[in-house]
Amino acid sequence: MTARRVLILSQAVHPIPPEKGAAVEQWIDAVAHKLDRWDPLVISVPHSARPDSERSGTVRYERVRIGSLYTRLFRKLTRLDPWPYLDRVSALAKRFKPDLIHLHNAPEFVDGLASRMRGVPIVLHMHNTWPPRFSSRVAALIGCSRYVVDWYCGRGIHSPIVDVLPNGVDTKRLSPADSAQRADLKAEHGIPSDRFTILYVGRMTEEKGPDRLVEAFSLLDPERFHLVLLGEWRARSKSAGDKRAAFAEYLSGLVERLQKGSVTVLGLFPPDVAQKLYGLADLLVIPSRFEEPFSMVAIEAMVSGVPVLAVRRGGMPEYMRHGQNALLMDGDSSPEAIASEVESAAANPGRLKEMAVEARRMVESRFSWEEVASQTQALYERVLESSVNSSGKLSN
Repeated sequence: MTARRVLILSQAVHPIPPEKGAAVEQWIDAVAHKLDRWDPLVISVPHSARPDSERSGTVRYERVRIGSLYTRLFRKLTRLDPWPYLDRVSALAKRFKPDLIHLHNAPEFVDGLASRMRGVPIVLHMHNTWPPRFSSRVAALIGCSRYVVDWYCGRGIHSPIVDVLPNGVDTKRLSPADSAQRADLKAEHGIPSDRFTILYVGRMTEEKGPDRLVEAFSLLDPERFHLVLLGEWRARSKSAGDKRAAFAEYLSGLVERLQKGSVTVLGLFPPDVAQKLYGLADLLVIPSRFEEPFSMVAIEAMVSGVPVLAVRRGGMPEYMRHGQNALLMDGDSSPEAIASEVESAAANPGRLKEMAVEARRMVESRFSWEEVASQTQALYERVLESSVNSSGKLSN
């Protein structure tokens, strides 16, 4: 039996495979390679180290080049519907003749794809809560968490199929670091071996709340605790209206005021390198101000044997159980409250170890890429069956 074809794409932002920490593009690449009943074509922007057209295993890649002016005007400033990009994507799609389109995190593409690829069912898979600016019907509305699905349904988005496909992680490649590996990692990055190490992983932006963690850390004893900040720091901008650059400068000021030697700031690493750095930590803290749709870093830490302290926001409480596989605190927790939670966690190493073991067990059973790919293929079959039932025949 000939495998059916699925076209998979996201916004015209990151290449696939991603060159830095891009959770959506990680999802696409990992799951595409696990589809054993489908023939996938992945479309993205160009990759600095890969050709524009290639096949890797069972996955075909096509990378669409866009100019710097286009990138600035559409992707960075206006986020308007990128018709020129969609024209080229659609030309590739028509040659590929997909049975289904799996569109990630790009609701602005829905109307353009629906008009260009008439009759091909579209699965809209949202990893964030972004304005649903489209009018065409999608065959399935999918969220990375129930929180995301409910958010869209609450804004009047309807579909014959509404479901959750979670994020995933490589449970075979990632595992808890042993004492020797931890010591080597700490030595490599100049981190004192005798301190309780707190890790933050993510964008250095206000909604992610790293400043709250830095302020909390300032209340802790620097002789007992060490803070590691891992993620993308936005370069300073000359534009007075660049809020992210202004926040990065503010955060840098907070860090500089802390005692030297008690904080380590790491930059952005490719995903496979960044994931190894969980071995530095005794505790991962997620201090987000906004409703986290899922939190890829949480399950990466969990499968790496690192306990997680997170706020009760968004989709995280759907798989975190306080005191069982994670520690949860109120979403509006002050720096003082966060510092108190960290102190309490550090004082109970046995409890942290038990939670870490349970957390890894949970991730292995629910969020392995194999499990996510199996759920994805089952969804594809449901979408095709629904399309047959509604039209009496498949579109291709």
